[in-house]
Amino acid sequence: MRVIIFDRSPLPFYTKIRLPDFIAGKVPLEKLFLAGPETYEKAGIETCLGQAVVDVDLKRRSLRGADGEELSWDNLIIASGAKAAHPPDARGLESEGVFTLRNIGDAQCLTEKIASSKTAIVIGGGLLGLELAHALLLRGLKVTVLEFCPILLPRQLKEAEARILQDEMEKMGFSFLLGHCTDSIAKLEKGLRVHTKNGEALEADLVVVSTGIAPDVSLAAQMGLQIEKAILVNDRLESSQPGVYAIGDCVQHKGVIYGLWAAAKEQGETLAGIICGRSGEYKGSSFDPVLKVTGIQLAEIRARASAGNVST
Repeated sequence: MRVIIFDRSPLPFYTKIRLPDFIAGKVPLEKLFLAGPETYEKAGIETCLGQAVVDVDLKRRSLRGADGEELSWDNLIIASGAKAAHPPDARGLESEGVFTLRNIGDAQCLTEKIASSKTAIVIGGGLLGLELAHALLLRGLKVTVLEFCPILLPRQLKEAEARILQDEMEKMGFSFLLGHCTDSIAKLEKGLRVHTKNGEALEADLVVVSTGIAPDVSLAAQMGLQIEKAILVNDRLESSQPGVYAIGDCVQHKGVIYGLWAAAKEQGETLAGIICGRSGEYKGSSFDPVLKVTGIQLAEIRARASAGNVST
C-alpha cells in the first residue's frame, strides 16, 4: 500500500501537547519531534512537507498539491486539525504582544517575548490555558488567568471540584478573574490593557489567548463534505463522501469534538485497522487528563470534592 502524507508545515511530526513544557524551559526544541525523515522512510511513507493540498477531485479520486502535481487515491484521510478560537466580539486581538499557541512558531515567538516581560494575562481557564499559565509562572512571570465561566475547567469539573483546583493553584502563586468575558485589548506605551465586558481592566506585558479551538474544515468545505461544527463522521470515521475519512481535531463524531491528543491517536489507530481490512469501529473516546500544573489527576479532585474536602 502506498502512503503519502501532505502537510502544510515544513516540520516533521512533533508533539503539540508539550509546547507548554518547551515554553517553561523544561524540554529543548529537538525533544518535541517524534518522527524524523528517516522514520517515515523506514516505514515506507512518502512525505510532502511544507505543501498543502489545494484541490481534490472526488469524481476522479485525485488531488493536487501546491507544486501542481496530481495524484490519485483510493482512500483519503483528512487530519487538518484546528485553529485557535477567539473570544466572541473581542477587539484588539491582533495587537502586538497578544499570542495564541497552536504550533512551534507560536511557542518560539512567545518565548522570545517572555524574556523581556514580568507580567502576563492568560485568557481562558481550560486545560491548555492553565498549562500555559503554569509555564509562564515557571519562567518567573506574575500570571493572571481570565475566564468567562465562573469556574476553572468548566468542561471537566463541577463547581466544588473546580474550587479545590483553584485553591491549589492560588497557593502556587496564580491569580484569577473568573466570570469575566474579554471585551477588548488595547496597546499601551508599555504593555497591554485587557478590558472585560463587566467593566474590569487588567494590565500586563503580554497576553495569551487560549479559548478553545476552531476545527479547520476549509478543505472539507471545498470538497462539499457534510459539516456542522466540524467534519461529520460515522463509526468508521468516514465522512459523507465514501472513501474520504477524517480524524483528529477537525472531526465531529456523534455530536462530540474532542480536541484531545489521546482521542486523535485513538481515532488514527482505529482508522488504520479499518482501512487495512481489520474489523473495527470507533466507539468514542473517554479521557480523564492529568493537569500537569499540580500533578493532580482530575479524578482525584473529584474524589476530594465528593469527600467534602473543599476549602471555605
